[in-house]
Amino acid sequence: MSTLCTIRRNPRRDRPIPGPSPMEFAMHARSRGRRALLTLAAAAGLTAGFAVAAPAARAQGSQAQVILVDEGGSYEVLVHPDFVTVVYLPDKIEKALASDTQSYEVKPIGSTSLAIRPLRADAKPANLALSTASLKVSVVLKMAPTREHAMTQVTFKRADVEAELERRIAEKVKERTAALEAKVAAMQAQMDAELPKLADGLIAARILQRRELRTLNAIERNDDNVVVETTHVLYLGDDAFIVFDIENRNKAPYRLAKVAMQDGTRDAAGVVRFTSDAAETAGAGVIGVVRPGGHGKGVVVVRRAADLVGKPLTLVVTEPGDKGKVAVDRIVLR
Repeated sequence: MSTLCTIRRNPRRDRPIPGPSPMEFAMHARSRGRRALLTLAAAAGLTAGFAVAAPAARAQGSQAQVILVDEGGSYEVLVHPDFVTVVYLPDKIEKALASDTQSYEVKPIGSTSLAIRPLRADAKPANLALSTASLKVSVVLKMAPTREHAMTQVTFKRADVEAELERRIAEKVKERTAALEAKVAAMQAQMDAELPKLADGLIAARILQRRELRTLNAIERNDDNVVVETTHVLYLGDDAFIVFDIENRNKAPYRLAKVAMQDGTRDAAGVVRFTSDAAETAGAGVIGVVRPGGHGKGVVVVRRAADLVGKPLTLVVTEPGDKGKVAVDRIVLR
């Protein structure tokens, strides 16, 4: 059914259903790189496990309602002869008094719920007084204008009990999240200590395999008087580190956006690092900036350089939008 049923409450004795559950606080974890991602994912998984315990308002298009009350209140519930409306209470029903037993059928379902069904389509409004050890409510029964407006389920819950439950859930989530953050911090610290050792070991192994510095003499310029020269190549293990200089003889800054190493079929460039004496900070999509009349130096890594030995390579540098292109060919690895 898609139509909502109207519920009227006594504003002096009832209060509205609260907003989002405190469990959602886990979604506001601070963004701290990988640590935050791990923490947030775990916290989200934990809160999902508790979601069934939190009070929920009726979803749009349904015919069920959860109502939070302090100790009592008066409510209007729309019913229809085509449906049985089930009322759930938090504890054992001690009294259930109906004002019109001829027009409405009221039957217990266990000790904490009742089934209500109007016996006549023209039944007049009536009330049903319900009393348990923890609350007293008066349900005003009224015929729905259409069967789509009728409610099929009404659940009464103590507001203080639900608030306490949410508080406990929030505390548990906070506790588990703190424990997880501590665990991730310890793992991060261990990684921070181990990674330099791994890097040193990898470099040492590559040095033993091959360590050779050779000179390159390829140089080229574009129409804007931006000069690019490859100066050296450092062979370290299977990889080659190609060093290049950029001299900007133009009156406008040269903003380096892309560095490629073409072998005729593909781009073999890996990691690129660049530095210069420009005061301008590289923005989004820019590797580095060379000021007018200034110089910059960069390194491009070519992995598995042995596969490219003897092949003519071309270093291509461009600005954003493929502007300012400079292609330096005649680069050959040995």
